[in-house]
Amino acid sequence: MPELPEVEVVRLFLEQKLLHKTITNLEILNKKSFIGDSQKVIDQKIIKFSRLGKQLSIYLSNQLILLVHLKMTGQLVFCPPSSRGIKGVLLGHPTKNALDNLPNKSTRLIFHFGPPSSLSAFGGKGDTGVLYFNDQRKFGWIKLLSPEELIDSQKNLGLDIFDPQFSPQYILDQLQKSRRPVKVMLLDQNFFAGIGNIYANDALFLAGIHPKTPSNKITLSQAKLIHKFLVEIMKQSVLAGGSTAKDNKYVRPDGTFGKNQFFFRVYERKGEPCLKCGTKIEYIKLGARGTFFCPKCQK
Repeated sequence: MPELPEVEVVRLFLEQKLLHKTITNLEILNKKSFIGDSQKVIDQKIIKFSRLGKQLSIYLSNQLILLVHLKMTGQLVFCPPSSRGIKGVLLGHPTKNALDNLPNKSTRLIFHFGPPSSLSAFGGKGDTGVLYFNDQRKFGWIKLLSPEELIDSQKNLGLDIFDPQFSPQYILDQLQKSRRPVKVMLLDQNFFAGIGNIYANDALFLAGIHPKTPSNKITLSQAKLIHKFLVEIMKQSVLAGGSTAKDNKYVRPDGTFGKNQFFFRVYERKGEPCLKCGTKIEYIKLGARGTFFCPKCQK
């Protein structure tokens, strides 16, 4: 699943390509992939993009919002007008031939962009691109919500890592609520929106904290380190275009792989020497998630 930096890269790309564009048609090929009245998106202009954690919000001119969650296998494939569904720009999880012969068997939704219907009859500019929502396992979704419904749907999410209110004290306050391992707590979206496995592993390594440490045993000084390194590596990853792990489940908006994986500290480095002390990186499972750490630097 894409983590905060990967979804932020998607947001930045779509903002560049689709801001102020009008949705002229929405084809729903799988009913479960779209929740809401599809007719309410037709002839609506995109006026803003935002992101909370791993969720992307697309604001429309009629005050409604498209909330996007890619989940495990979701893809957004943008095709400029000239491509006609061939060799588009993939945002999300690559699969074989994902950019060819669209729509394909994994396509669930198709958004068409162009001038409002009221202008097209008067010679307005034609097709300005197509956005495909592909999802092999059908876990992802796009919901059409009112502002009040959006607030309600996200009320249980913790602060976004890039939120100005995200602070060492916030981290400490959340961690004091549980005895669960700190790594497990950092992945809980109810407390911290957007932190995923990659960045939790590496932030704890840089902070010198063992992932099994009970959350309520974390001190303020340790919370300050967690905060410092989470923000640093998240910003670095956005600049690097996100992370592409060994499973190649994420590519950058220009169709190439993100490069943050070349900066991994412990994630996916089982058996390799620690970058600080040379000790072999160890691997365990915590909360059913792969966890990497240095037994010497993270006692």
